[in-house]
Amino acid sequence: MPTFTIKQESTISLSAAEMTAMQEKATAFILMQAFQKNVKYSSVDDIVKHKETKAGLKKIFTKGSKSIFSYESPVDIKSPEGEWLENFYQQQKKMLLEYSSPGWTVFNREGGFMDFITNLIRRKFGISKKDSWNPADIWLIKKKDVFRKKIEEELKGAFATQTIVELNAIMRAMFKDEEVVGISLKKISGKIAKYDKINVDEKFFEKLEKRNGEYAYSFSKANLKLGWSKSKNSFETADANIWIKDNAGKEIYKFQLKPNQTSKFSNLKFEPNALGGAAFLGKAPLDLIQKLVERSPGVPNKLYNKETRNNAYYPKSYNIFVKEIKEYSKMFDNIKKAKIDIGTCRSKEEFIANISKAFNTKTPYVAHTKLMLLHFLDQLMKIKSNKRDDLLTDIIFLAAKQGRTIFDFGPFGKLY
Repeated sequence: MPTFTIKQESTISLSAAEMTAMQEKATAFILMQAFQKNVKYSSVDDIVKHKETKAGLKKIFTKGSKSIFSYESPVDIKSPEGEWLENFYQQQKKMLLEYSSPGWTVFNREGGFMDFITNLIRRKFGISKKDSWNPADIWLIKKKDVFRKKIEEELKGAFATQTIVELNAIMRAMFKDEEVVGISLKKISGKIAKYDKINVDEKFFEKLEKRNGEYAYSFSKANLKLGWSKSKNSFETADANIWIKDNAGKEIYKFQLKPNQTSKFSNLKFEPNALGGAAFLGKAPLDLIQKLVERSPGVPNKLYNKETRNNAYYPKSYNIFVKEIKEYSKMFDNIKKAKIDIGTCRSKEEFIANISKAFNTKTPYVAHTKLMLLHFLDQLMKIKSNKRDDLLTDIIFLAAKQGRTIFDFGPFGKLY
């Protein structure tokens, strides 16, 4: 289980989920202090010097009876707590520049509006995971309960077909009027916080759909390392990666393709992250990737359909692999010809031998994953370059929950 251990309190370990929850609550709290209570922070030190703010953060960043952070001034922004205190300071500073006097009275992370909207989309639209529609971590709201009633009334009265598109129209209007603003939080990626409004207006959608300027993405390179590591008694790496570049030729995204589970046979997941900021955009919903492939002209359905997305389609033992060696050998030749980085593996014979060795270890699912990845990259590299660029761009949009072409995602602000 991943842990986050604070340096000054080595006895306190937090799971990634615990730490994330604390960070999101702290951002909501600091924004409440800045907007509702009009607390002025001129520097990160003002956060720890302000008695009420310091007490609020102590309450949030506590496990058991132990306080996780120290709150000494001057704040050492290179320390674990200093990095986060600087993050909260920069977040509120940026939001104050974006919104002058919105009049928010609710700063919600869990319960309340979060539970309401999560239950609403599950009940009305069959969306079981709220983040696959809208990745907002916190909600900034003008009046408690008022907008829950407004959403339900508008869905009942003004619209007849009851689709997610209609809910999004309501949410976009509320976002623009600064009545209900959902915010997706990422640790700030530079010296100052940035803020983008996602899926909010027609201009944003047109930029995505025209695929020009900042959204003119294209395939740069990929790897699937198939060499054998004696020290690991396994392949060099377990995953595969695809790099995406912008219209200036700079690599700006990296897809990591890897199994959902690392200790058993499982399906693949797609996790692009922005280079530089190193923050995951989120997982691309697998049902939407399948839908995208089905709708994309010039993209073979075999790339990712109901059959080929399922791990049951691929050999799970060497005896089964032997029956399909010819097919997988062709795939190997194809990706090598397409100049995919295959690591220290130099020949088809070596590839077959390494698959054989991997199936005969205690982790045969690693060989199975390699065959899934090989199939995907083989199919991907057969696509004409312009169609491939469009497909990979759309997968980035799906992971980032941007756009309306394959699925109409909800409006949110991205604070990073």
